[in-house]
Amino acid sequence: MRLKDLVTVRNIKTDRTDLPYIALENIQSWDGTYVPSAIETEGTNSMYFAGDVLFGKLRPYLAKAYIPDNDGICSTEFLVMKTGARMNNQFLKYFLLSPGFIDHIKNQVAGVKMPRTNWNEIGGLSVNVPDVEKQQEVVAYLNNEIDSINKRIWLRERELQTLIKLKQSEIDAVVTRGLNPNVKMKDSGIEWIGQIPEHWKVRKLKNLITFMKSGGTPASGNPDYYIDEGTPWVAISDMSNVDVVTKTTKTLSDAAIADKGLEIFPAGTILYSIYASIGKVATLGVPATINQAILAMSFKKSCDEDYMKMQLRAMESFVFSLANGNTQYNLNAAIVSNIFLLVPPLEEQRQIAAYLQDRCSRIDAIYNNINLQIEKLQLLKKSLINEVITGQRAI
Repeated sequence: MRLKDLVTVRNIKTDRTDLPYIALENIQSWDGTYVPSAIETEGTNSMYFAGDVLFGKLRPYLAKAYIPDNDGICSTEFLVMKTGARMNNQFLKYFLLSPGFIDHIKNQVAGVKMPRTNWNEIGGLSVNVPDVEKQQEVVAYLNNEIDSINKRIWLRERELQTLIKLKQSEIDAVVTRGLNPNVKMKDSGIEWIGQIPEHWKVRKLKNLITFMKSGGTPASGNPDYYIDEGTPWVAISDMSNVDVVTKTTKTLSDAAIADKGLEIFPAGTILYSIYASIGKVATLGVPATINQAILAMSFKKSCDEDYMKMQLRAMESFVFSLANGNTQYNLNAAIVSNIFLLVPPLEEQRQIAAYLQDRCSRIDAIYNNINLQIEKLQLLKKSLINEVITGQRAI
């Protein structure tokens, strides 16, 4: 039996904007859950009705399936499916989220730059499903088991958030107070910092660095600019969740660098993000150039770079008060260069950096272990759905 014998596809297009809207970004991969956002509809959309099953046909390997409980509109990148008397809608959702189904569809669109499936591919798929009563039994079992797994995942994600706050609070405290709890303090003159050790100094960033420069973005439409094995070109996304940037999503040709007048910075250069996702700090691990959303800088020999990087990270929330813009926050070189930093004696900077690196590495080890547990639970959920939907696991 083909899936199209059990399910029909709605193809109702509308320009209405007064109904709840669901974008692909609102649906969590492999989870069948809705994530609220401020995304607004533009142009023509598809109508859906409560109880329909939505499946993302663009990049289907992301496994985005969802059952809305109200009428509304969604991106035309969703297939909107209505189940009949012989198909339970939640059973269909689990079927669409099963790794066996996703692997089949992924193979159908392999090698396509913007992979997109369609109803002919999905609807023509031969399926072997039990009767509706058995489907309901399967759905009840999966709902219960997956709810239990999701609760375990939620608890571990809470633990991750606690570790993130612990790590940041330790960094904030030590980079602004030092390691000696009995040291004599003085007013820093900086509102967000308050008291600091009496023997520390306060200096503007521009007086602690040897240079500060930004980059640029070559024209994306020029096929000769972005090549497979060129000079690494750092965007803010390449700085996310890394301390040292060794890989970049894109690399540039010599022509792109020359035409845009970009500079190639040496390994060891400090990077600081100034647009949208501001206040991120990383070190270049390889010679590279950067885009205009990043500042490159190098500290003087009187500064320990690891300590200064930690201090810049501790200021991430503060710099938002200096930023321009309402929705896309941004800084510029003039603002950043005038930020005040604390300057302990060099040897004390090194001691603080060494202490924090040891402490943070311990917290990171716990964090990574919990993250591994979450990954295993996610895999367990996928495996469970696949085994139950295909009848490999008795319930």
